[in-house]
Amino acid sequence: MSARPQAVPRFTAGQRAQHLMLIISFNMLAFTGLPQKYFQTGWAERIIALMGGIERTRLIHRTFAVLLIGEALWHLVAVLAARRAGREHGDMGFSFADLQGIIGDFAYLLGFRREKPAFGRYDYRQKFEYWAVVWGTIVMAVTGLVMWFPETVTRVFPGVIVPASRVAHGGEALLAMLAVIIWHFYNAHFRPDIFPMDRTMWTGEMPLARLRHDHRAEYERLMGAEEPPAS
Repeated sequence: MSARPQAVPRFTAGQRAQHLMLIISFNMLAFTGLPQKYFQTGWAERIIALMGGIERTRLIHRTFAVLLIGEALWHLVAVLAARRAGREHGDMGFSFADLQGIIGDFAYLLGFRREKPAFGRYDYRQKFEYWAVVWGTIVMAVTGLVMWFPETVTRVFPGVIVPASRVAHGGEALLAMLAVIIWHFYNAHFRPDIFPMDRTMWTGEMPLARLRHDHRAEYERLMGAEEPPAS
């Protein structure tokens, strides 16, 4: 019998590259976008001056906006290609099992269950975060393009779409930053069992022990284990 591996593949090189592009573009967009939203404050003026003035700041912001849109299109094409090849089976889709997982996880956290629910490849938290990124990217891309090309857009749509896009763009930016700081940072860095960092997205592999703890249904599927369900 062959020895059981100590880790299992989790993310491909392409997925890790997309994640890296998302990190870089998101942080640079936040760094260059918030000073433009709060341009009347002293800290924003200093950041804009540091980057060489408002026109240079806008140029940098738009450059990384294009990078973010490019990463999103790359991800879309990769998902469609993987689905066509049979490598992607809608693991990020929501189902009734996710509602059961939410209830079971709350019961586990409150001490009414001895074990975590048997999550599959992705749990409900990861799915919520994934679709929040998808929705946020769409909103930011559409509203950003409206503000970038207002004359072209208003040839087709009413002029009110420009100030409305400005409000939506700034609001979604703040929401995204709060989600990353409060939600993603905890799950990827500060959670006690993975502190100081979840290395899975960097190495592409997840330790077998953690897979069994966090994604028991996926562990059983991959390893062929037959373990009794949590009580």
